[in-house]
Amino acid sequence: MFKTDRNAELLPELSKGSSGVQFWSFVEQEVNWPWFYLQIVEDEGREAFRSMLMVPTPSLLEQILAAQTEHIWLEQAQLVTPYHVNKKGRWMMEPLQEVYSVQGPQGNDLGYRYMVEGGQMYSTSESEPADAIHTTSLVFSAALHLR
Repeated sequence: MFKTDRNAELLPELSKGSSGVQFWSFVEQEVNWPWFYLQIVEDEGREAFRSMLMVPTPSLLEQILAAQTEHIWLEQAQLVTPYHVNKKGRWMMEPLQEVYSVQGPQGNDLGYRYMVEGGQMYSTSESEPADAIHTTSLVFSAALHLR
């Protein structure tokens, strides 16, 4: 989802260390699709550290949710939507409330539905008629997954 240019790498000597961490002055996004901006907390006992993750897919969001522990958790979740999804004429970042996976009558994946703060719903399965939607399953809920 995010593309990096080698010329944008900062402090390249750090990536040669044992951590393998790389720093970039910018990243490029080529896909005009919703993605998540998440704040995670890592509690090391005496101090809690917060960092942000840019997560491209609901399936990766599910993996992050499954990896939460009493020392690492998700504190905030934002949905970033392009203009053609939010119908507002621009990219928007809004507090995320829920994500649902949508399946058709044969169990085929039709996409996802997102609810943001204020109850606004967005969908990546809008081209499907309402009667083609068979089931939805909860992927994320702010009430359940945020601390």
